[in-house]
Amino acid sequence: MTQAGVAGELEPFWMPFSPNKEFKKEPRLIVRGEGMYLYAPDGRALIDASAGLFCVAAGHCRPEIAQAVFDQLKTLDYGGSFLRAHPKAFELANRITEYTPAQLNRVFFVNSGSEAVDTAMKMALMYHRVRGQAQRQIFISARARLSRREPGRRGPGGHGQ
Repeated sequence: MTQAGVAGELEPFWMPFSPNKEFKKEPRLIVRGEGMYLYAPDGRALIDASAGLFCVAAGHCRPEIAQAVFDQLKTLDYGGSFLRAHPKAFELANRITEYTPAQLNRVFFVNSGSEAVDTAMKMALMYHRVRGQAQRQIFISARARLSRREPGRRGPGGHGQ
């Protein structure tokens, strides 16, 4: 595949937090992963020091994880927890609470850190409403946030307020 062919094929994808023009002039592609390594098209192994931006701390393409995911996908690929639930969600929640202090005995599953913060804020507001203190609506936090990937989220970091 020629350099021009690769750049042409990459054009429609606008990469987040990447200088797109520069990347597409000299693409640094990865074609697979295994354990703590990512592999370039020429076979070079690259250490994935950020674990896929913290998404694959257990490593890439681990057979036992792939098998567990495959087995679950054969049973149910996704089951939202709105008015219904899969037994595995309860099983996992119970397993998690085995590692938490006794008073932290509830689990609420989310998909990301920003969703976790957003949900925690909503839960705090509801907690005060239920206690008859609905006026308690102010959050105090540090100004800086760890993630700026979702600028639409105006969490407790104070941005946009």
